[in-house]
Amino acid sequence: MKIDCLQHVAFENPGLIEDWCKERGYALQVHRLDLGEAVPVAEAVDFLVVLGGPMNIYDDWEPLAKERSLIEALHQAKKPVFGVCLGAQQIAAALGGEVVPNPVKEVGFFPIQTTAAKTITDAFPEELTVFHWHGDTFTLPVGAQQIFASVGCANQGFFVEPNLVGLQFHFETKRENVAAIVQHDAAYITEGPYIQSREEIEQTEIPAENKRVLFALLDRLVQGA
Repeated sequence: MKIDCLQHVAFENPGLIEDWCKERGYALQVHRLDLGEAVPVAEAVDFLVVLGGPMNIYDDWEPLAKERSLIEALHQAKKPVFGVCLGAQQIAAALGGEVVPNPVKEVGFFPIQTTAAKTITDAFPEELTVFHWHGDTFTLPVGAQQIFASVGCANQGFFVEPNLVGLQFHFETKRENVAAIVQHDAAYITEGPYIQSREEIEQTEIPAENKRVLFALLDRLVQGA
């Protein structure tokens, strides 16, 4: 299987998703949209990953609209799509959800809770501490089951049968990913109830459990393909 990954900025790369591809023997093709590379066509995609980025989904940047059209086509073709942060917002918007400002920004490591969609999360822990870097959120698209929530942001993740998962937070982050985001987007660290300092973020260890849950979600999408 080939995994096509849409990358929007240099400092948000596939991270652990690339490790999953290597462990499973899947080919990974990263499309650097920030460097002018094209959004692939649906017929050429087996499994799509849409990463995060500092832009808003309604910004005047041509690849964003093309991404949403691709996501919709892949969903109709029942091909897997996995979205992270901006990517999750793109999935939600492509399927009729709305992307709006969250009441608070979440920046740093904060807990999320596994919710009632046991069709995909039955083996997951009830709570995980994950990396957040967002000020927007989304309403659940038609047919979506919520799979994660947090105190600061009601919709942290969703699953759309049989082939789409969107996560507002960053399961894919490795230590070097966190360092790159903090370095290149430090101005985003302001003040608020769910905003850690740069020092707190840099000193926090990423829980090893997050990798297991991420890999299980990606495996589930492959199995449903």
